[in-house]
Amino acid sequence: MTHIINLNRISGEMWTYLAFLVAIYVIYALKNYIRIFRFIFTLDGPKTVPILGNANALFEGNLIERMTNEAQSYGRVVRIWLTVVPFVALLEPQDIQVVLSSMKHTRKIRFYKLLDNFLGKGLVTRDVDKWKVHRRILQPAFHRHVLEKFIGTFSQYANRLVDELLEKDGEDINVTVFINNSVYDILIETILGTPISENKGSEDDTPFRKGQVMVPYRFARPWLLIDWVYRLTAAGKTEERQQKDLFDFCFKKMKEKREFLRKNGNVIADDSAIKKMSLLEYMVEISEKNPWFTEKDIIEECCTFMLAGQDSVGTAAAMTLFLLANNPKWQEKCVAELKEIFGDDRRSPTMQDLGEMKYLDMCIKESLRLYPSVPFFARTLGEDVRIGKYVIPAGCGVFIAPYCTHRLSHHFPDPHDFKPERFSPENSEGRHPYAYIPFSAGPRNCIGYKFATLEMKSVISAILRKCRLESILGKDKVIPKFRMTIRAHGGLWVKVRARDN
Repeated sequence: MTHIINLNRISGEMWTYLAFLVAIYVIYALKNYIRIFRFIFTLDGPKTVPILGNANALFEGNLIERMTNEAQSYGRVVRIWLTVVPFVALLEPQDIQVVLSSMKHTRKIRFYKLLDNFLGKGLVTRDVDKWKVHRRILQPAFHRHVLEKFIGTFSQYANRLVDELLEKDGEDINVTVFINNSVYDILIETILGTPISENKGSEDDTPFRKGQVMVPYRFARPWLLIDWVYRLTAAGKTEERQQKDLFDFCFKKMKEKREFLRKNGNVIADDSAIKKMSLLEYMVEISEKNPWFTEKDIIEECCTFMLAGQDSVGTAAAMTLFLLANNPKWQEKCVAELKEIFGDDRRSPTMQDLGEMKYLDMCIKESLRLYPSVPFFARTLGEDVRIGKYVIPAGCGVFIAPYCTHRLSHHFPDPHDFKPERFSPENSEGRHPYAYIPFSAGPRNCIGYKFATLEMKSVISAILRKCRLESILGKDKVIPKFRMTIRAHGGLWVKVRARDN
């Protein structure tokens, strides 16, 4: 009997010891999270609601607007909650630079994985190690001498767009619809290598305009942030089908390009020269030489470029045209500049011509300052970061909101006004380099920002050379709607008139 009691006592002591070890391990494993939670409660920030925190307000726009209007009252480091997960937001350029300029903080926050079903694991959402490899592989496709080969393609579709607009001479139009269609046509050719004339009969079969980003929907219903729960829902199954359609379409295009290249030769002539090619052709050839750059990698990068490039460029170009319609003085400055460049010649622009469009460049930059295509993004800190009196713990998620930073009055006086002169060389001198970050900044900035800028200049300049844009009474304000990209609630309405008249 005594023996049994001793065994039970030893067994009880062993379980107590094991429980103690497990508790110590859990505390050790969660020590960073404990540090983060302790730190978060020392900060001020926008009011929250139970369970959702600030998540619902983030996508309704209230959070971004509040942070913009109340930036001075929160201090340099702002506390926000996405459901029950704490984050900090940085608004000041010098603080943002500490995070974005360092390779130690290039990891995206975990919530970016919610985009995997929509974008796949492309450059936007990839883990750091694979992102570094893919960024190095894809960077040559966006060098200036390669992009120059696309100027003719941009002009071709811009001229088609102008013809469509002139058919609406004197009418009120939602310019967003026309611009988005044109940008989509450009992407189909430059990314997938399919000229739109070849694609007309099957345009409805392309899946890139049929999907919907479900991240806001899931944040509004926190239980759907658990992947296995979400996959059981109708929305989750729809998104899975959508991803399958995207991947199947890209796989088919990839096979076509692989066969074409094997019959007709390379797009990369040597280490320094790349012929005119689509990004898909470039990636297929890279994969022939580097088997570890797989077919799945090609498909996911294709989806990322197609889907990320549509809304961002389309919205930026449409916003610029809308703002020019409502600011005729600047529209005429751009037109006068175009007359200096082209005279009466109706030729398409060259790379040099696009570089000489200084006034247009200033207008595009000011439009992106007011309405950056991506209004917020986030990183995870790889190590502790000191911001003023605060030490933000490693592992903490950091939100950066260009929409807010671009409207800090001590960097941009009269921040809500359209003033392209801010970006003249003399007025830009001395401005903090991270005060203006529409394409992010640092090592993980947008790889396609030069492509996007040339595309926008080509499209907008073609329109201004033949069309005069006028504002419409009662539809002369932008009502921003915040999603993964910024949108204009109700559209962007202008009146188009033929400039010759």
